[in-house]
Amino acid sequence: MLPVVYDGVQLRIVTPDDVQNFLRLLRSPGVYEGLASVPRSPDLEFAKTRINQVCENIATGNGLQLIGQSEGEVVGTIGVYINWKHRHGGLGYHLDTPARGKGIASRMLQGLLNHCFDQIGLHRIWAETFVDNESSRRLLVRNGFSFEGVKRQTYLKEDRYLDVEMWAMLATDPRPWKEQTS
Repeated sequence: MLPVVYDGVQLRIVTPDDVQNFLRLLRSPGVYEGLASVPRSPDLEFAKTRINQVCENIATGNGLQLIGQSEGEVVGTIGVYINWKHRHGGLGYHLDTPARGKGIASRMLQGLLNHCFDQIGLHRIWAETFVDNESSRRLLVRNGFSFEGVKRQTYLKEDRYLDVEMWAMLATDPRPWKEQTS
């Protein structure tokens, strides 16, 4: 059940009141480079529109977006857009610069995966990362995702087509963080 504290990181459902933190996170260095659907300089109007879309997906059961907090500070967001017919979700996340390199993204991901697989019954969580996004690749590998291949020229960004790597985890796959505590 949410909210939950997972290994020192609180995860709670995003609300429209989070718009300023959401905007700050979208403006963090590296976020634009890692996402296909965020403008280079997001403004408050973009953040409001985006957070309203996210909240609508939550309300209709088609998505789950969580705010991650560490030591009382909002440090990132993580979520899935859900396809209930096939019981899978597309993963997305971003982390504020000062929180990077501290294991917070892993704890947010582990908390989300546990919730999606154990509480709401999803079978598969998948992620796309740009081929040059080494940080996301390491995060997914470290947390048990399997590499499935490259989708060539998937997104058009700044007049360039970008390739993405496909990653996935099944509910039946081993979860490295659970094995460590056993």
